[in-house]
Amino acid sequence: MSSRARREYSANKQPVNLFIIQLSVIIIFTQGLGWLLGLIKQPKVIAEVIGGIVLGPTVMGRIPDFSYRIFPPQSISYLNLIANIGLILFLFLIGLEVDVAVMKKNGRNSAIISLAGMVLPFGFGSAISVPIYNEYVDKTTTSFGHFVLFVGVAMSITAFPVLCRILTSLKLLDDKVGIIVLAAGVGNDVVGWVLLALTLALVNADAGVTAVYVLLCAVGWAVILLFPIRWGFVWLARRSGSLDHGPTPGMMTLTLLIVFASSFVTGIIGEPLVPLHP
Repeated sequence: MSSRARREYSANKQPVNLFIIQLSVIIIFTQGLGWLLGLIKQPKVIAEVIGGIVLGPTVMGRIPDFSYRIFPPQSISYLNLIANIGLILFLFLIGLEVDVAVMKKNGRNSAIISLAGMVLPFGFGSAISVPIYNEYVDKTTTSFGHFVLFVGVAMSITAFPVLCRILTSLKLLDDKVGIIVLAAGVGNDVVGWVLLALTLALVNADAGVTAVYVLLCAVGWAVILLFPIRWGFVWLARRSGSLDHGPTPGMMTLTLLIVFASSFVTGIIGEPLVPLHP
């Protein structure tokens, strides 16, 4: 058995041990980098982003056998699973911290910031896409208008989880400024992803219904969450005494089930439509 085959066998037979090693490497590296960047007043999320680039194939992956020993391909699916679970729970906690009343009160300011946060990146992205298209893109297969539109929209979309991490690190979630920025990020994300779906629909003429499908499904699930599920949840919370004495284990379990069910549904909504063939 070759050395690579032995490493793949070990990764398949002992995934927990390998995951502990990977988690230790990621945490130690990002925390150490975060401490260094903290000396120049940078939030920890910057260290996490840089750490992902350094530990990935761009830098450390170029070291012989580093990826196969520490991050073998068989283990990436486990890391993605844990990362997605952490992201779901993190965004849920962000939602708990946000004061919706303050968001509504400052809706006009959030809308202006969101609009500016889309128009400027869209303009810069469109300008940058022109020399890229002329230099690197195959003009026989890609339309100039579609390429410019796609790059402009892609540059306009906010990395919402990163924005949340920055606000959390700077302790701005409870501040008026942080809530306005978060609301602007939500609006930017919604409009940006809808525009991206429309752009993809224009590129793929046979999938023009995709944008309408995504938008209607997202609105429909939001309505279901805000009305029947919310009403039932509040009724159960009152019946169980959770509103007066704190959440019971049953209500906490139900909350987590709703969180992961919502993640499941939105994941399905985000998947492209696959045409059915007889």
